[in-house]
Amino acid sequence: MAGSTVDRVQQTLADVFGVDVTTITDESSPDTLEQWDSMGHMNLVLALEQRFRVSFTPEEFAELNSVKTITQWVEAKLGDATDLS
Repeated sequence: MAGSTVDRVQQTLADVFGVDVTTITDESSPDTLEQWDSMGHMNLVLALEQRFRVSFTPEEFAELNSVKTITQWVEAKLGDATDLS
């Protein structure tokens, strides 16, 4: 895979929300990105599932609320970290 997981997560957020990737940090969340509303969240999760070829349960879907948390979940799904559930 090209790029680190966090870099790829940040790029996914930038693509989905139409912002410059340099504005995305580990702390980026619905509280810091105006575009990250409920519909944006759904689009983000779908984009993450496609980019990383993983699936999230409805319970996990609700946990994906920051770049840091998303990166942890993606790494867990990819087997690069311990399971978070």
